Amino acid sequence: MQLFHTSPTKIEKITTDGRFGEFLFFSNSVYTMTASAAVVYSLDLADADVIEAGQLFYHNDAAKLDGLVTELAARLDINTDDAEALIEESKSVYDLDNIAAEDAADASWDVQLFTARAAKLLGYRAVQVQDEQGAAYLVDMLGHETELTPQA
Repeated sequence: MQLFHTSPTKIEKITTDGRFGEFLFFSNSVYTMTASAAVVYSLDLADADVIEAGQLFYHNDAAKLDGLVTELAARLDINTDDAEALIEESKSVYDLDNIAAEDAADASWDVQLFTARAAKLLGYRAVQVQDEQGAAYLVDMLGHETELTPQA
């Protein structure tokens, strides 16, 4: 599958710093989330390298995600059932009573990182999630910078 990422600057090195660490967001079509000029990259990824968020806990190795679920539960002060539901996207942070409205966006982004980390723990390169644009893909790009193809 061909995916696209837009960046406000040229990408030279992927690190684990920042809100999403080594993961970059991609979509099926070019989109721009910045008012300034953007650099557009494409990436070819095999379908077998991607898992849908809703399938994470149906994987044969789902027990590998227990620590991640516990970590998210502690971070958001919720039970592990809710943490699992957030990671697999069957529940939203907006469904939780203990997340203040002004904190919901940040918590939602944090959950997306946990979803990407879950896919990586299961051996996948990417996870398909849903966001305000529809289907989006969080792709582990650490050490894969050369796979980003700049678009004209």
